[in-house]
Amino acid sequence: MNKAKFLKKSILFAIIGIMAFSLIPAVSAGVPGHMKERPWYNNLLMAWWFNDPGFEFSASEDLYFRIGWFSTEEEIENDLAPKHPWKFKLFINDEEIDLDRYGVWANRSLGITKVSYFYHVFGPGYFEVEGEYLLRFEFWVRRPYQGDGKNYWRIFVDYSTGWEFIAEYNLNIIA
Repeated sequence: MNKAKFLKKSILFAIIGIMAFSLIPAVSAGVPGHMKERPWYNNLLMAWWFNDPGFEFSASEDLYFRIGWFSTEEEIENDLAPKHPWKFKLFINDEEIDLDRYGVWANRSLGITKVSYFYHVFGPGYFEVEGEYLLRFEFWVRRPYQGDGKNYWRIFVDYSTGWEFIAEYNLNIIA
């Protein structure tokens, strides 16, 4: 009888444990192998980074989107930057694209502890030549920063300038 109760409790504990772990988002330690060799110019972020609306992406190339964020220890201590968690959201023609995430440890001598990267691989043939694609990405934060006292998901705002971290631009897809 005691063995039966123990077995039932053990199974129940295991099921609850598995369910709890399934709610925790997976984060890999370090750069995923398939992201290490991708050329920088195939990152759809480059058109925004270089502020070049003519930046061309080839529909036949292995295209991806990757963006990162870090805060220095000094920024966090002085309440200038948001603390974890944070996330990016990506939209193409108003359709949200799921982003994966990985983190890497950065140069502690610069006061940077961890960099979080968010990415999605589209691969060759995802985009059509001459197709119209509006890319938008947003940076979302959850914890209070710059004295705002807010503790819910919202788009990052630099309160000193009023600038919201939202960017959008058209993709220039060629053959």
